[in-house]
Amino acid sequence: MQHRVVSSASHVIGRSWKTHQNQRKDFVLKELEQINLRSQATTKRFHFQYASPGTFHDHQHDHTHPNGNKRDFNQRGFTVGIGGPVGSGKTALILHLLNHLIPNVTSERDLRIGVVTNDIFTQEDTEFLQREQTVLPKEYIIPVETGGCPHAAIREDVSANLSALEFLTRKIANEGTDGSKTLLFCESGGDNLAANFSRELADLTLYVIDVAGGEKVPRKGGPGITQSDLLIINKKDLAEAVGADLNVMKRDADRMRRLRTSDYGESESGPVIFAAIKHDDGVPEIADFILDRFEKATN
Repeated sequence: MQHRVVSSASHVIGRSWKTHQNQRKDFVLKELEQINLRSQATTKRFHFQYASPGTFHDHQHDHTHPNGNKRDFNQRGFTVGIGGPVGSGKTALILHLLNHLIPNVTSERDLRIGVVTNDIFTQEDTEFLQREQTVLPKEYIIPVETGGCPHAAIREDVSANLSALEFLTRKIANEGTDGSKTLLFCESGGDNLAANFSRELADLTLYVIDVAGGEKVPRKGGPGITQSDLLIINKKDLAEAVGADLNVMKRDADRMRRLRTSDYGESESGPVIFAAIKHDDGVPEIADFILDRFEKATN
């Protein structure tokens, strides 16, 4: 009798386990079906969806932001933030801008220039600029070692860069003439498409990508692509070698950088310049863009 009781109990337990397994199987199948339906509706995304990859916003305007548009350029000179992925040509751009601006512009406009570069663990870019150019005193080019992700030092905690830029501003003011203006370049360490400058740090933002990274880069979006004041697509001379279509890159860049009108209709796009910085191609146009914004902000 005891044996039969144990046998019956085992049978009941076994039947309950099978029932549980079948119920669990049905539950999992239903969950997978729901996930499949959601994935079809969201283009296989299982995370929060943003309304768009970002929207270009022209900072040449009359309206004000909560913190205001005006600041004291005597405390920190007009700051141009230059961001972009590793190897896109940020440091080369600063080198060519220095060689273009200082001989041709600074004396006639009484303009003084300083540079702050960011690297994670080295002072590579400062050393390169100090070595490769002769138009700017070496002490006007100083490094910031971020010690971590480059975007943190230009967006989340900008204190190290602010201190360096304010130091340069004071140094330049002490050695300049009365009434001279200060233009500062702040180069981010190489980072991803989400790394754009805080407006606390940069008055004007340039974002540099390169053709060798692939023609799909502009349509990837992200704040660097969509919200920088000027998007620079460098190394256009390599397009044929890497099989990139410049027309496709321009189309996608314009689509990602469309302005939004007050009624949310689409209008013109934010500025894009194709360049071959190594050959000085596009550098004068970039310099003109910077000077135009600089004069409007500081006058």
